[in-house]
Amino acid sequence: MEDSRFVGKINLLENSLEFIPDEDMNKIVRVLEQREVFGAELRLNDGRKISAKQRKKIFSIIADISAWNGDIPEYIRKVLTWYFRCEADIEDFSLSNVDMTTAKEFISYLINFCFANDVPTRDTLLHNCEDIYKYLYMCLEHRKCAICNAPAEIHHVDRIGMGRNRNKINHLGLRAIALCRKHHDETEIRERELFEENHIYGIKLDKYLCKVLKLNYKEK
Repeated sequence: MEDSRFVGKINLLENSLEFIPDEDMNKIVRVLEQREVFGAELRLNDGRKISAKQRKKIFSIIADISAWNGDIPEYIRKVLTWYFRCEADIEDFSLSNVDMTTAKEFISYLINFCFANDVPTRDTLLHNCEDIYKYLYMCLEHRKCAICNAPAEIHHVDRIGMGRNRNKINHLGLRAIALCRKHHDETEIRERELFEENHIYGIKLDKYLCKVLKLNYKEK
């Protein structure tokens, strides 16, 4: 479903939030009814600007995409910024003063682009990610090792148990992480230490991931 985005102000009440949109409320209601919107996402802008570290990560990933694609980095940046803006439904922005949240989302977008297109990178994208949960989710979705980005297997953090058929159990809600054969084998010896060293963890498999990974599931 297409996103519906509205800008406004928020008042903090005792046990709730009050959203006051900048646009006419009747127009918003019509849009919500037409698109059958039943859920919402709150995006907070705290006024912070992109950090030098975020900017460095963006240019590092773009340089890798440029080396893979053959076009100059500036062209790659402009094209991917345009696609990101269209997908996120946001106005044009500059990497000199964009807010930190948009920069964070753009980094995740670039990482997903690399995974989806098998773009080789000089360093693991784990070191460039800003949203670790979203990164781990994308690693599972694209079967990329969360540590080194090599082709990955699915490692169940919630142990399935001896004698249980992996093709028959319900995987929905079980915690898992994508790991290559080398790092998968390493979890047999020192899983906790490996996860702590790389600041990674298993995330719960949802319906979408189960479908993509061809894992058996049923609604709970």
